[in-house]
Amino acid sequence: MSSGTERADGELAVLASEGDQKAFREILERYRQKVLAICLRLLRDSTEAEEAAQDSFVKIYLHLKDFDPERGLAPWAAGITINECRDRLRKRARFKKRFREITDTDIDQTQVPVDTSYEKKRQVESVENAIEQLPDKLKEVLVLRAYGDYSYEEIARALKIRIGTVMSRLYRAREKLTEMLDRGEER
Repeated sequence: MSSGTERADGELAVLASEGDQKAFREILERYRQKVLAICLRLLRDSTEAEEAAQDSFVKIYLHLKDFDPERGLAPWAAGITINECRDRLRKRARFKKRFREITDTDIDQTQVPVDTSYEKKRQVESVENAIEQLPDKLKEVLVLRAYGDYSYEEIARALKIRIGTVMSRLYRAREKLTEMLDRGEER
């Protein structure tokens, strides 16, 4: 993935914080899919996920001066994205809005392979519905690992928890998902 002309995240962050729009565009291109995937998985609404991703990038841009290169840009951006989604979910709960079902188009946008067969679609729906039923703390760790492809260390930094907590939550999330799918409780 790395080419001779590709700049490191830290360098891009410094340049973008100094007003270099090209550097920020490169950050946006590099992390857009991951940020959108996190938003879509947590919010389960493609329109709101797009808005949350855009708002996340605005916050990332505005807070680049606070970025610590030692922390890594990917987990730092994921943390901002998770917080944006948490805020939106809290607002949803206050206003008691109903959740909209995720569509096949939404799944395609996050590059989840979807077989055209009915059985495969049914399995994907079952897993998606089961993930939706997980407690937020378990869902966040699972989404970052499975859909964001973040390491345990990056997840720990993004959520400001210990690596052991990440591993524990991920284990519990997988265990709970397996139980729910075995019992057919995904709906």
